[in-house]
This record gives sequence, C-alpha cells and structure tokens, in this order.
Amino acid sequence: MDVAAQTESMDYGRIGFAAVITPLVTDYQCVGINPANLGFQPVTEVYKLSTPLTTGITRKRRSWSIGIGEAAFSVNSDALARPDLLDALTQTTSTTFSRQDQLKAAEAFANKGLRFSVEGLGLGLAYQSQWWGGIALTVREKVSGSFMFNESAAKLAFQGRYFEYFDSVGVNWRGDSVGYARNPQRFSTLFNGTRLGMNWYREFALSYGVRLVKSEGVDVYVGASAKYLTGYAFLDAEVRSGALVARSALSPLFDIDYGNAITPSRIEGNAFVPVGQGFGFDVGLTVRAGEKLTVAASVVDIGYIRWDGNVFQAKDTILNGLSSEGFASYNIFEEAPKITGEGKFFIWEGLLDVIVDLPTRTRVGIAWQHNKHWRFGLDAVVPGNAVAGALGQPIVSTGVDYRPLSWLRLGTGIGNGGNMGTFIPISISFSLFGGLLETGLASRDIVTFFTTQRPVVSAVIGVVRARF
Repeated sequence: MDVAAQTESMDYGRIGFAAVITPLVTDYQCVGINPANLGFQPVTEVYKLSTPLTTGITRKRRSWSIGIGEAAFSVNSDALARPDLLDALTQTTSTTFSRQDQLKAAEAFANKGLRFSVEGLGLGLAYQSQWWGGIALTVREKVSGSFMFNESAAKLAFQGRYFEYFDSVGVNWRGDSVGYARNPQRFSTLFNGTRLGMNWYREFALSYGVRLVKSEGVDVYVGASAKYLTGYAFLDAEVRSGALVARSALSPLFDIDYGNAITPSRIEGNAFVPVGQGFGFDVGLTVRAGEKLTVAASVVDIGYIRWDGNVFQAKDTILNGLSSEGFASYNIFEEAPKITGEGKFFIWEGLLDVIVDLPTRTRVGIAWQHNKHWRFGLDAVVPGNAVAGALGQPIVSTGVDYRPLSWLRLGTGIGNGGNMGTFIPISISFSLFGGLLETGLASRDIVTFFTTQRPVVSAVIGVVRARF
C-alpha cells in the first residue's frame, strides 16, 4: 500500500497551465518547479502581424512580475465516493452514522485513505533581465497530509469498542462501557501498513536563473533556489515491516494532549508559533532548440527541517481498553480524538528534536510550440523519498495549451499517478490591459464531476498577477 501524500496541488494550476509546466512556466511561478526558467529573456510579443488594413496585435516586453493571493487545494480519496468526500469537506449534513454506516465506512477505508494538500502564495516577485538572468522572491504556505488505514485501523476508527478485536466488555470508574481484548496485541502487529502524516511549513525562497549557453539554434538555461523554512506542524505515524514509528511536533495552538509525557522541547502557551526550521534548495536545467522545442529537468525540495518544539514520539505498546463507539462522521479531523485523545493509548515520550528530509521530487518535461495558438507537451514528476508529505506515486501527464485570443489561454490534458488514478486537468487564464494584469483558475481533475469513484476535489485560483 502506497501511503505518502501528493504535494503537487498548485503545480498544474499555476496561471495559464493545465498539464504541462516544467519547461514552460516562468517568472516567480517557476519557483519550486524549475528555477532555470527565470533565465528566459522577456521579449516584445507579436501575436498578429499587421496588414495594410489592420494594425496587428503586439504585447510589450514586461520584465517585472508581482503576484499576491494565489491559492490552491487538492483532496483525493480512494475510500470515499464524491458525495461523501464533499460532505467530509463541507460538513453540510448533520447525519450521525448508524452502526451499519460505521461498518460500511470501516470496509471502505480498509487499505485505503484520504490525501490533501493546500498551498498559498503570500508574495511572488520576479525580475527578468535581457543580459544577466532573472531573480525571484517568493513566500508560500504549504500544508499536506495523508491518512491511510489498514483493515484493523479502519475498524478501530469507525467501530470503536465494537471492533471484534475487543472481545470483552467492562465498566470503568466513570461508568462507561469499555472494550477489552483477551489476547491484546501491539500497535505494530495490528496496524501494519497504516500511516498518518502531515506537514505545515512556510517557505521563503530566493531564486536565480540565467542563460548559460547561447549558440545558433540552441539556448541552455540553469537556475537554483535557496529556501528557508519555518515549520508549524509535523506528524508522521507509520507501521511498516512490524515496527511502529510515530513522531510529532505541533505548534502550541493545536493544544494536543500527550497525557503525562513531558518533553525538553516544550513551548509554553497556546500561540501559533514555529516549532521547526530548515533549509532547502532546487536546481534546474532548460534547453531551448529554436523557437519550437523546449526540454527541461529539475530537482526540487532538497533539504530538511529540524523540528525542535513540542517534539514527541510514541512507544510501541499494547492496545487495550476503548470506550469510544467509533467515528460518527467522515470528519476525520474532528473524530480522531475519540481514539487518540480520550483513550490515551499512545504512550508518548519527549524528544529534544527530530530532523526530517523534505519531500524531494524530480521533474522532467518537454514542450512543442506549434504556432502562436497551440502548444503541446509532456510532464513527469517522480518522488525522491517516502517522507511525510512526499508523492505516493509518480505523476505523468500530457497536455495541450490553446490560445484562441491574445488575452485568453485554455489548457487541458490527461494524466495518471499520485494515488489519483487517471485525471484530466483544465485551466483558463485571462491576460488583461495588454498583459498588465493576469488572472485565472484551474481544476486538477474534471473527471470528478462525471464519476463518483476516486474523487479529486481541487481548485487553483490566481487572484491577480501584475506584469510590467
């Protein structure tokens, strides 16, 4: 079972792109994808030649790009049908699970789960020169996670003390009925293949790209990004090959109950403050052959975060004694304390710190500019590790970019991977006032609107991007 989360929610939705991005995206939007593209030189664009009867259509050369408020989110599940996933997200119904509903939910989540990612651009600023390359500064908020259950974990979550593992019933000091097991087992035995993972960090990136080689018919661009990260939430609990590894570092705002455990990294209060910091970098290479063909490759998010605030790890202990009657809805975030907080099965111990690699990815892409109206291409993203927040599977997509008017761009394609199965992205962007302002939106998968299985609920919104 593949258990990592997908982290590409914003990549295919950067303004003006649907399924092909690594060789094409430029200015501050290429940060986190391929910094070599910062080396592209801005040019005066001729969309339509003038004739004796018309003046033609041109777009002036624009070197500066500024963006504020771009945002993206993506949630996909191989356990929930589309109506259930939408309800889990919006909580529009107040229905409480019956015992039969809980049995169906436990069956649905057995060896399956839910993945999500959210990304927001606080600030994007770039300048691309004619001679010495381009430079960009970005500030992004990134949240990603994955909740994957094996059969026993799904039954524990949704059936609670009615899970057949608890073959005896007793009453605790408060008068609550409690399920007990006459043959209790350890977490590492019961939950092999289960993983709960989440990352939340803020990324400050400084990037530079430049044309390294210019020859007749071929241009070569290289680039790099340096990143400073401040972390606010980390959770990585996994049982694999008979061993439990469970670590967490959460900002005091989350107010998590760790029982009697104490930690040397404790942060007092309930403020939303960082509990980790780290560094990362990206490298990229792009080759342009004439005006038609572009080939690119990059490696992004190489680095680590050192979590050093409110750090805990859980011991592998015996599971026994549960009073919860199981989740009453698909709101996993709200329901989880029923089996992790109240029961206090986990025996936590404090840590000074823990160092975790970033979810490294390799990207490759190829694009063909057919004419002013049509571009075609292929994009692939391959995970470089299996840390919390990493891609669960490679993503491969092919797409087309159509520009029917000088101010309108449409994009679509087809792809597969990232634990989503087959998906069809779609995007639309508008370039207004001669290219001064740009805005757009995108969806990661329009298949979701026509089928109920393996839904992908996603959206990317570019509030405004100025180029001058």
